Amino acid sequence: MNGRAALAALCLSLPAAALADKVEVVCPIGGERFPYETAPPLASRETYLDQRPVDPKAPWPLAKCPGNGFVIYRENFPKARLAKLAEFIKTDQYQQLAKAHSTRYLEAVLRKQLGDSPYAVAFALLQASWEATGEPARYKQYAGEALAAYDAIAPESLPEIRQRIFKRLVSGELARRLGEFESAEDRFLKMRDTAELSKPFFQKIVELQLRLVRAKDSSPQRIPYN
Repeated sequence: MNGRAALAALCLSLPAAALADKVEVVCPIGGERFPYETAPPLASRETYLDQRPVDPKAPWPLAKCPGNGFVIYRENFPKARLAKLAEFIKTDQYQQLAKAHSTRYLEAVLRKQLGDSPYAVAFALLQASWEATGEPARYKQYAGEALAAYDAIAPESLPEIRQRIFKRLVSGELARRLGEFESAEDRFLKMRDTAELSKPFFQKIVELQLRLVRAKDSSPQRIPYN
């Protein structure tokens, strides 16, 4: 398996990109209709070490109902889940969040409210950090919350090896990006001796991260595919 294929196997599936186009969306809560521009196809499949696509168009914002601030993060919502969220989005707490935060962050809030898996919540927070690129204060908040969410997940609670590897690599990267170099170095040193990350592709990432950490470099870096 080559590097690109190995990494792709780690990622959660994202909705397939469609041609950029304006469509009419119906809000699942309240029935409000509003225009939404669908995501254009990515110009590159390469990503940074935190899995953010290199293409500057990514991540594309989720559709957000203008009236109630509900974020449509999936195609079909079971009725029971919608009923629970319908009550929650009416609260002052959610309305304040909806005015202040990005769509992926709101997805994390909604998923947490529904009791979704910690892994799904952490991934939504990770994507929120992608949305905050270029906004240092917001990035620090979102990346910090994503790191805390991943750290709260016990590796043994994740049944799939790809999830355990993803959690380790992304957690180390978030620590580095946040300038927590001592913590990041400790994480990557442990990964260097972890059997699950013994493939040359993953070891190449680990060695790159250790060089960056020792140089106290917190800048975004691309995954070394070659």
